[in-house]
Order: sequence, then C-alpha cells, then structure tokens
Amino acid sequence: MAERRGPSGLSSQMERTRSAIVAAARDLADTGAEITMPKVAAEARVSEATAYRYFPDLLALLRAAVMTEDLVAELRAATRGDDPVERVGQAAEILARAVLRRQGAVRAVVASTIAKPSTAQERPARRFALIDHALAPWADRCGPAGRADVAQLVRGLSLVISAESLFTLIDLCGLTPDEAVDSLVTTARAMTAAAVAAAPTGPETG
Repeated sequence: MAERRGPSGLSSQMERTRSAIVAAARDLADTGAEITMPKVAAEARVSEATAYRYFPDLLALLRAAVMTEDLVAELRAATRGDDPVERVGQAAEILARAVLRRQGAVRAVVASTIAKPSTAQERPARRFALIDHALAPWADRCGPAGRADVAQLVRGLSLVISAESLFTLIDLCGLTPDEAVDSLVTTARAMTAAAVAAAPTGPETG
C-alpha cells in the first residue's frame, strides 16, 4: 500500500522529518546562540545530509523556521497616534528586540546573504514593512510634493533600523544589547524629526 502524501507532496514520514528539522531550528534560534546546519541536524536527530535534502541551505531553513513573525502587526498594536517620530522609534525598537531574540539565526541569515549576494532577495526585508507602516500617516500628509523626501527618509532609515546596525553597535562600539537598542532608536527618531521638519506637507499646488 502506497504511503499517504500530504498537501506538499511529501510522504507522512518525510513530513515528520521535515517538521522535526524545522522545530529543531526554531528551538535553537530561540536560544539566541549561533546556529548552523550541523547543530540543527544534531538537535533534530538526523544526519546533516538529510537536513540538506529538505533544505538546500541554512537560509532556506531559517526562512521556514523563524523568519515568520508579523512585526507590522506588533507595531500596529503598539502605535497610538500619527506622530512619525514616535512611530519610527517604536518600529526601531520592535525590529531590534526581534533581532536580539533570535540573534544567532539573524546573524546566520545576514552572513549568508553577504557571502552570496544572489540570495539577498530571499532574505525577509521586514524593516521596510515596519518603516512604511510607521511613516504612512506622515507620507499621506506630505502628498505628491513630499514624495521624494519620504523616499529619501525610507532609504536612510533602512540603514539604521537593521540587524547590521544593531550588530555594529554591539560588536564594534562595545554597547550592551539594551544600550544598542536605545542608540538605534535615538538615531532613527532624530533622523525622522529632521526629515519631517524639512519636508513640505500637503498636496502639490501650482
């Protein structure tokens, strides 16, 4: 009798193996420690070769296991007003805390996409969704006249509200994780305040 297959086309045994690998990756990621495919395989009690049969690389595994948090929903629940400075500060803290929760996994993702630029598009660009949501009320008030200013601020904030910036503050500047979060939030808020003060608001006239 043929073994039953699930919606993904995998047999029930294969589904169990895949689920075990994903669960092991999630458990390791939740510790914040360094994460590698050999460690995941050992945690899942499968061979490294088996892990690679299900996931071609660590990035693919981490995308399935841990890069699924809805940070925009978290920001939506935290925001109470339309002040772009406050909203951006909240977005910066939400991303930074999410990075710290699973630091080892995030470092592995960053390293993978730096080593293989062709995989960069596979990396979750969660910062942009957060920034866009934080700036949405202000961007609407700016109208067409301020579109370029909004776009420039988004680009600038993408360099600040990022795992790379957080790791720079911790690894190279010697800050504690909490100090690094505070520094990142302060910089994001200051950048936003300066851009809002300089940008035109209201519909374009002429």
